Amino acid sequence: MQKINLLGMNLTDYSLREAVGITDRFLGSGSLNTILFISAKILVGAGVNVEEQEWIREADLIIWSDAEIVRQAGIKAKERIHEVENQDYIKEVLKRLGKGKKPLYLLAESEEEVRKLESDLKLLREDLNIVGCGIAGGVQEEWDDEANRINELAPAAVISRMQFERQARLMDRMKKILNADVWLALNTQMELGIRKVPVLRRLLSKWYHHLFQKQLLEYHDANKNEQDTE
Repeated sequence: MQKINLLGMNLTDYSLREAVGITDRFLGSGSLNTILFISAKILVGAGVNVEEQEWIREADLIIWSDAEIVRQAGIKAKERIHEVENQDYIKEVLKRLGKGKKPLYLLAESEEEVRKLESDLKLLREDLNIVGCGIAGGVQEEWDDEANRINELAPAAVISRMQFERQARLMDRMKKILNADVWLALNTQMELGIRKVPVLRRLLSKWYHHLFQKQLLEYHDANKNEQDTE
């Protein structure tokens, strides 16, 4: 476990063993725990948006989407970087869910995205027990109906993947009424399984890492100037 400060957000980086242990405690806890996968794009947005920072702080567990974020945050342990690079956390959690035949519910922004999410997850673990899928459309009033459908099935875990703002608002609205143990909120920058990452997505990822690094430098410089003037 390591405490890190990213753009004014005090966050905790857990090792693979620690994060999986926390998730094991979440499963069967009887109350919903949110697990948020963070990308460089999300951090760039949070760097200029206080509301988005609050959404990140409210998550029960933060998981990094890629190893470059870990490096930029100042974490140098090779084993830790490899864990993130290899997506070991999501693999271990899906392994537990699959072996335990835990009921899962998938959420995305369209039927096409739900099908792709299911396909991507099954590239990592074929034996997942997916009991239902839903669409989180643009009308927030419809989200309550979706919550009712999820509660009827009472899944152990909800797994979603969508744009960060919509996903965060959806979680904020549903988390107090949802009958599930964990909500794994993936982000649209994540590539699961063995599919080759498209060139444009790789370029965008590099761009967001560059912007995040720039924000970090500006944040540290601003803090240093404040300390110098005190």
